[in-house]
Amino acid sequence: MPTEQELLLEGVFNWENIKEEFDPPDLLLGNGFSMQFSGNFAYPSLFALFLENCNEQYRSLFREFNTTNFELILKYLTYTIKVNTVLNLPTQPVVNALEELKNGLIRTIEQVHPRAEDIEFPQLEVVAEKLRGFNNIYTTNYDLYLYHIIMLSHDRSKTDKTYVPYQDWFWGRHNAPNGFREFMDYQNRTFKHIYYLHGSLFIFKHGLYTIKLIKDEHGQELIESIGDEIRANNFPLFVSEGAGSQKKERIQDNSYLRFCLDQLEDSEEPVLVFGNAMAEFDTHILRALKAKDRTIIYSIYTHDRTMDEINLEKFNFLAKFNNYGGEVKFVNSSTVFGI
Repeated sequence: MPTEQELLLEGVFNWENIKEEFDPPDLLLGNGFSMQFSGNFAYPSLFALFLENCNEQYRSLFREFNTTNFELILKYLTYTIKVNTVLNLPTQPVVNALEELKNGLIRTIEQVHPRAEDIEFPQLEVVAEKLRGFNNIYTTNYDLYLYHIIMLSHDRSKTDKTYVPYQDWFWGRHNAPNGFREFMDYQNRTFKHIYYLHGSLFIFKHGLYTIKLIKDEHGQELIESIGDEIRANNFPLFVSEGAGSQKKERIQDNSYLRFCLDQLEDSEEPVLVFGNAMAEFDTHILRALKAKDRTIIYSIYTHDRTMDEINLEKFNFLAKFNNYGGEVKFVNSSTVFGI
């Protein structure tokens, strides 16, 4: 791994040395953020892991739908059951496939998303403290780690008034069923905000409304509550794999997701990109990021890498910003959260 001086000579800074230039920056988080806490997030895709976990006799069926949208597959199977019933055709094989879809997704989620008792909270507390140096958070992750971190920050804000709590715009109750909060596109207090650009495992649709599952007051694990919803044919709202154009299309179909992407696109604040390489499947995020001439601070993973490899990543990232009017800076990712 290059030394701090070698990195500095190539324009890769320690975050502590430049953060005072920003007042403060926003955060854009990708999968690399969650990989700090668990290697389980190194999977190629949630859908690929689901196929690996599901019963072999259904694997080819799920592939034939040519989509990674679990909710869409659910609709296809549900419609097939209804049509078969009307035509007096066998429905049990389709019912079995539907149950495999739900149970397979639950197994996959449980495999990669830990229960609270398995989470090393000291690590999360370090990150919760570091978030004091940032403003709004945009994330393409749909796992539960950031949920727990935000809850830690919220708990601290109750006793330490220097903490500005995060809000995710889910606070309405009028149309939300019990155990949920409804998305509202306005606030009546001052918060820092978090935007789940690709949805999350605890966000669901309820008719025309988007709602968030909140922690069970009786102590049930959030992951178990998510499983209960899936068993009841309520699938989480999250945009998983697919090309950037496909993701953008699904985002445009949901008022909450569209709201989040619009907020990223409209912001002129500097933003630190952490754990997101802006690959071809996130072109919609890249376009939103480049919409205004803000300062982009891109974090580079430097551990066990040569300077040539680091410079290649710098070059590839800068190539995405041809003719961009804002400034692009680079920081050593290990200095951002310090874990």
